[in-house]
Amino acid sequence: MNIIKKATTSIATTFSAMVFTVNNVLAAGSSFYDNPQGGASTPNAAAQGTLGDNVSQIINYFLGMLGLVAVAMLIYAGMLMVTAGGEEEQIGKAKKIITYAVIGIVIIVLSYTIIGFVTNILG
Repeated sequence: MNIIKKATTSIATTFSAMVFTVNNVLAAGSSFYDNPQGGASTPNAAAQGTLGDNVSQIINYFLGMLGLVAVAMLIYAGMLMVTAGGEEEQIGKAKKIITYAVIGIVIIVLSYTIIGFVTNILG
């Protein structure tokens, strides 16, 4: 049970680090809206690229974070299976988590591919 508590704590720490990183990325991107004449009312497209590029980067970032969550769930399910000790209920729960995590990874990879394809066609 101690291993499960440690895994839960590490997953929570990873999630809080992801939220902190997203906050920093959004704060760093605020120069996109700076006015080159000194104000902050007019968007400056030359500062960070086009709106489509920015949206694509944000979507790809979130897809990467979702991929990390899916891998963390695979690790958690593997620990559940290893520590099951022959309990069929816990093994079944771990198999279900692994199935859903793999389906999630497939969806994330397909989403990443679609975003890249659409970005290349539009850009």
